[in-house]
Amino acid sequence: MIKILNTRYLLIFIFFASLTSSSYAQRIISELETNSDMSMDARPDSAETKKKKKFIPTEIRAWTVDEKYGNMTDTDVDTLHHMFMNTDLPEGIEGHYNSLGNVGSPRISRIFMERPDIPDFMFTYPFDMFFVDTDRFRFYNTKSPFMNVTYNWNGSKNTGSDHIKATYTNNAGKKFNFGGIFDYIYGRGYYDTQSTSYMNASLWASYIADKYNFHFYYQHNFMKTAENGGIEDEGYITNPENMSREFTSNDIPTVLSQTWNRQEHDLLFFNHNYNIGFYREEEVDSITTRQVFVPVSKIFHTVKLNNMMRNHRAYKETENYHTYTYLPGDSTQDYTKYFHVRSLLGVSLCEGFNKWALFGLNVYAGFEYNKFMLPDSTRYGGIHTNTTGLVDKEYFKDHNIVVGGQIIRTQGTAVHYNLDAEFVAAGADIGQFEIDGHAEVNIPLLGDTAQVALNAYVKNVAPSFYFGNYHGKHAWWDLDTDKEFRQRIEGVIDIPHTNTQITVGVENIKNFTYFQNNGAPVLTSEGNTFVSNNVTPMQCGDNIQVVSANLRQYFKLGILHWENDVTYQTCSHSEVLPLPTVSIYTNLFLRFKIAKVLKTEFGADMKYFTEFNAPDYSPAIGMFMNQNPLKKEKVGNYPLLSVYANFDLKHTRFYVMYHHFNQSDGRYFWLPSYPMNPASIRFGLSWNFYD
Repeated sequence: MIKILNTRYLLIFIFFASLTSSSYAQRIISELETNSDMSMDARPDSAETKKKKKFIPTEIRAWTVDEKYGNMTDTDVDTLHHMFMNTDLPEGIEGHYNSLGNVGSPRISRIFMERPDIPDFMFTYPFDMFFVDTDRFRFYNTKSPFMNVTYNWNGSKNTGSDHIKATYTNNAGKKFNFGGIFDYIYGRGYYDTQSTSYMNASLWASYIADKYNFHFYYQHNFMKTAENGGIEDEGYITNPENMSREFTSNDIPTVLSQTWNRQEHDLLFFNHNYNIGFYREEEVDSITTRQVFVPVSKIFHTVKLNNMMRNHRAYKETENYHTYTYLPGDSTQDYTKYFHVRSLLGVSLCEGFNKWALFGLNVYAGFEYNKFMLPDSTRYGGIHTNTTGLVDKEYFKDHNIVVGGQIIRTQGTAVHYNLDAEFVAAGADIGQFEIDGHAEVNIPLLGDTAQVALNAYVKNVAPSFYFGNYHGKHAWWDLDTDKEFRQRIEGVIDIPHTNTQITVGVENIKNFTYFQNNGAPVLTSEGNTFVSNNVTPMQCGDNIQVVSANLRQYFKLGILHWENDVTYQTCSHSEVLPLPTVSIYTNLFLRFKIAKVLKTEFGADMKYFTEFNAPDYSPAIGMFMNQNPLKKEKVGNYPLLSVYANFDLKHTRFYVMYHHFNQSDGRYFWLPSYPMNPASIRFGLSWNFYD
């Protein structure tokens, strides 16, 4: 615990403390106690100010940044009222994820087209609920100092969770913005040995001017996840009436105990560019003009640094749980580290500086370096130990020279497109390439504008390093893996007039890489047979095809609203890539105001997916894997139902939810041996403070 409260968190604490002066804190307390909106009132400094009202502007802009070029894409500020009640659920806002159940625990999307690529440090992949990489990190610009504090709670002191997140951002002038985030999750878990304890501290700054721009952020994450290996007997869920005694969820015996996965991450990102151009006059109205800077070209530079660590600890070994043991000792202390730096330098010809510049053109060259640390081994799988008895370290290093470019059009109202390509010209991954394309056309339709979009990519990429190399007590391999060749094309039709969005896509994959449980049958002393755990990397040399269709349809009749999200999927090799055929989210609610000021949504939602051989989970590497071919089990065909009341009053959002109120059905599993959380009351509160 002492290590958690290290210098990084102390600096973040000092940062937030300096922002919240005593007068600012007192105003927040007064606002909460009186339920008033003091951000719109002048401070009572004099008799004159008592008679006047001070207007505090609340406009906030948020955007994400492309980590190659620094292109800015506007996004929503994370203060939306609608669906607030689902933002802290491990299954995701629309229930697309299968998870281990607890808040923040590992999860994987059932919707294949939504799954991101597995990064080189693959252990962050199942934690996208908490871990925020560059492409999802929000930058801000605000006309007033802004702070948001959000708190989510559910369960009891023994089984519930607490999640608090504070975001502060402020502008120093129109061009420079800075801010910080503190995010903390503590989930005790409804089932034994399932706790999650995560902490994030982030700082950022941005400067947006005519000739020079930059974006910077740094974040540190500490994540500790208790692993229970699932419950010992699914009969506690499927046939509770057959059990010899009454029990609560945390009384159910689990397979593992005293087992944890721990991660720490340091991420640093910096992008800046210098614009070359000219000023021209533009008319504001019939008598006023202004000088507007028109960029012609720019020089841009990006650097990204990752320093990451994962530690798998088990102080108590469960007999026959693992098929193989590669390291000596009564406990497990697997340890790996990853260091990555990537630097790009490029030039751009900007879009729209004259009538012939119909698109922007970016080109760059860069260098990336990777270093991985694992326990050492001999050629024959033996173990080197030093004089202290600790396992020696083995380092794997590689580097690549990359070149790439982009053609992009964002201006105009009819047609937009983006073609992005990167090639590895030299280094360990020579021959690797990624080509991504996006195009959209806006079409007038029924008095509104419909949009037709096309997304496509072609990739020939090396799998994550750890698919080829991993050294641990119960998982060990050194393999040569082939590059994955992937092709995708996806069409999207968005019709605002009817609140309809249709997406159809197909993907072909050669050399699909995945994990599978290849454990052997074990006969216990009681005469029972079970299958042990042996996570193994696999590659499928056949061509795999996935076809997906999604319909999002929104209906409205007065105060009655009905949202639907339906996905159909089929895979040519379901034994390699299992997917549910149908996945549904539906939300029926009433939207109205109480006393003309309290925005209210009262309704019920359902998450549902058809039966399929859902992934298994390996605590040894903290990743999902296909089920053992010797023992497969389907989960699904179960509706998870919840009712909620969701409110918004001025700058405050709050909700009350009865989650999984239909628990008594008895088939509620996300994964084999990993049940959904039982019925529970959930509560959330979010404040926005200005000035």
